Amino acid sequence: MKNFFKFLCLMITLSLTSCRSIVSNPGKPLKDNSLALNHKYDVQDFTAKIHKIKITSVDGNNIYGISKKGETISIDKKQIREVKKVKVVSSIVVGIMAIAAVIFVPI
Repeated sequence: MKNFFKFLCLMITLSLTSCRSIVSNPGKPLKDNSLALNHKYDVQDFTAKIHKIKITSVDGNNIYGISKKGETISIDKKQIREVKKVKVVSSIVVGIMAIAAVIFVPI
């Protein structure tokens, strides 16, 4: 039972840290339709600053969003290095399914 608890903690930690998918990076340029409105993204610019924002609108040159503090942020598309989409729910579901498979499938 002690090993199971350690395994469970490891799976939960792993699923919560790997719950982001890359939308754009230097090898995969940002397209006009790749960002969905009212979704949360981690946007990193070329100064290595990471903005955790909820996208409110996108135009030809800028991305507009709201941070957790309620500030409105405008980022130039040419200054964006990487965009990651946050997918917490799907990662937790995959972790729970893996744990259920370990418990219920006999080896």
